[in-house]
Amino acid sequence: MQFNLLDVKSEGNARCRLIRASLDEYLSSLPDDYASYDVQRAIVSNSYLDKLVLTVINDRHIPSITLIVDNEDGLAGGRVDSYKILDGLQRTHRLRIINETRKLFLSEIAAISRELSDFQLKRNYRDQLISIGSSGFILLELRKFFESSGKEALERCFSENYQWFEVWTGLGPAEQVQKMLLLNAGHKPVNIRHQLELLFNNIYTTISEVKAGHVRISREKQVTSSSHSKHRKVGDFHFSHVISALISYVEKKPITAGSDFIESVQSDREKYDDLIGFFSFDFLQSFVNSLYRIDVAAAECFGDAGVQWMGRDTSLSAMFAALGAHAKSNLELMDICELLADNFNKCNLAEYEQARKTLDLAKVNIGAVSKRIIFRSFLSFFDLNCSVPISWHSAFEGER
Repeated sequence: MQFNLLDVKSEGNARCRLIRASLDEYLSSLPDDYASYDVQRAIVSNSYLDKLVLTVINDRHIPSITLIVDNEDGLAGGRVDSYKILDGLQRTHRLRIINETRKLFLSEIAAISRELSDFQLKRNYRDQLISIGSSGFILLELRKFFESSGKEALERCFSENYQWFEVWTGLGPAEQVQKMLLLNAGHKPVNIRHQLELLFNNIYTTISEVKAGHVRISREKQVTSSSHSKHRKVGDFHFSHVISALISYVEKKPITAGSDFIESVQSDREKYDDLIGFFSFDFLQSFVNSLYRIDVAAAECFGDAGVQWMGRDTSLSAMFAALGAHAKSNLELMDICELLADNFNKCNLAEYEQARKTLDLAKVNIGAVSKRIIFRSFLSFFDLNCSVPISWHSAFEGER
């Protein structure tokens, strides 16, 4: 790999060189066993790093990659070809995949690209993509860039896109391990609920403006959702639970805000924009007021059991999914919630807890089953104008 030297720093007997090289130079110099260095962790799945193709084609900054070279002679003449990756293996792996996908596109697809739909492109080249560890997402993004900017621009994404590297020499085995631990400090995977909150952060700002003083919204970085549920009081809500309830209301079915859901929203910009557009100031004001009205009723009817019920993601997402499925318009939300609050004693929460315990946890996904049963039960409850008490034993009977 040919490079330009930018800076040098000494650390005891070790030296660190900050160098610059093109992505082409780096990827062409990768040894076959580049991922086998035992100090590094294995290649992992990461939906954020899979979007690195967008960084590459838009010539954005990629954080520096740290390499280890055995001796100073390995850097002679402004070239390094024998190295180990100390930090940046995940980025390197995905850069290699993007480059291999680019080669596949230019050699086999570019000439007929306009003749194929997105679906045909992914289907026809599925096996080739799998063989190089790539995906339809990467291929489609490269095609979009090719069609808008041309072949030469796609070539320049690697030949004229420069990466910074920190190249260390003089580090013994123990020092390499310590350096790796330092570089990875704080790289704990982002909590799923925190990811959800970050994705819908603009909603938090709006809710902060519309909520009354009796409603308090906590975030994952302040308190985890599980801790919040155990210690909540009337009016206390976890932001991730509010988001789940909001989206379940819009989707008219209970959603599970896991990694698959978050990735689907991130990859479908139109879906994300539609959701954000739905959450207007007036709607969020009605939603928060309705949430609080039901919370008060649950506590008055069932005490601590009611408070705990309203602090669970399972309860809120399923209940508001039923509200969304029943309501003919957003204008009905407050009316239905008022009817629910006036008749919340018919929700029989004590019976719910008893019926739920009859499920065999070894045979069912308790969270998924509970959401499904709560959704169906509340939808029937609303259809009967909240006049007939919910029979949880009957609702759970079919799941045993």
